[in-house]
Parts: sequence; structure tokens; C-alpha cells
Amino acid sequence: MPAYLIVNYKVENPELYGEYAAAAGPAMGIGKDCKLVVFDAKSERIEGDSAGHQTVVLEFESREKAKQVYESGAYQAVVGKRHDATSAHFAVLVDGMPG
Repeated sequence: MPAYLIVNYKVENPELYGEYAAAAGPAMGIGKDCKLVVFDAKSERIEGDSAGHQTVVLEFESREKAKQVYESGAYQAVVGKRHDATSAHFAVLVDGMPG
């Protein structure tokens, strides 16, 4: 069953975020270990208290694969840059519908 990593944040430091973005794709294995489904720099909050303006959704073959990639040394080496460059951020891992 596919799983989706959904990340939302507000970019506060574009330069540092650029460093993160350059390293994150290869670290997450986009195109190999996962598929980039959404990259929206103008997300619109329609409900709830906190949300940033940028949303990214990555599709993985399974929840286990998503956790393996997210927790990998390669991604953990760069994710701190996203944390430092953004505010109002959250990340959730959700299961997709069985196909």
C-alpha cells in the first residue's frame, strides 16, 4: 500500500532553504525511492490554526519505505537545514488507499 509524506512550512530563510532543497531531493531518492507528487509554494490554509505557505507531498511504495528513507543518514544530515530555515512546519506520514 502506498504511503505519503506530507510536509508543510513557511520559508523564513530562503538562502538556507535553498541549501536544503539542493540536498533533499538526492537524499530522499526522488525518482528512485519516492515520487514527488506535490510541490506547492502557494498553499492556502482553509481550516485549522497553523500552516505554512509551502507544501510538499512524496509518495512511497509503503510506510516502511518512507520511514527508512526519512530516517536515513543521508536525509537526517540535511533535514536540520529545513527546520532552521522554516517556521510553522509539520510533517505527517499517511497510508494511501489500497490499489
